[in-house]
Amino acid sequence: MSSAPTDHPFSVPRYPSGQPCPEAPEHLLVTQGTEAALRGTLAAQLGAVPVSHLALPDFPHQAALQAALRARLDAAPAGLRLELHGDEAFIWPLHALARQAGLQADEILLHCDASGSRRVFCVHCANCQPAGASAHLTCAHCGVVLEVRRHFSQRLGAYLGVCADADQPYQEIQP
Repeated sequence: MSSAPTDHPFSVPRYPSGQPCPEAPEHLLVTQGTEAALRGTLAAQLGAVPVSHLALPDFPHQAALQAALRARLDAAPAGLRLELHGDEAFIWPLHALARQAGLQADEILLHCDASGSRRVFCVHCANCQPAGASAHLTCAHCGVVLEVRRHFSQRLGAYLGVCADADQPYQEIQP
């Protein structure tokens, strides 16, 4: 066993998280874009296994997609595999929804668009917010300038954001 530090922290997810399961009774594909060709590719890989698809552009907003996914998971057969495609800000709330619906972690495949947005959890006001890839951002809720740490919470679906200057945490927002 090596005690050398790794460049990839344990908590930061790795993508893709697995391969489609041809023994599953059904696959459900959820995408941030239309990605119609992706459904065909997945169906070709799986042969006779049914593949259904929910795409965000088919819904008026993400909450409607989440409601449709929840209804679909409530009626799903045991062993259903869920495949999520999108940026981290899109896939992790859906991952949490699927876990709440009873899917196991190995029943959910994650494919992340690393160029998209991610979520950051502010430890000072306990709110999540969307963010880009920048190492710093100003919390939209409490105004503290945050340093985004390389620690990811799967429960929150967010990276940890802590005060960038601990000696003067509210320096940026005080008059």
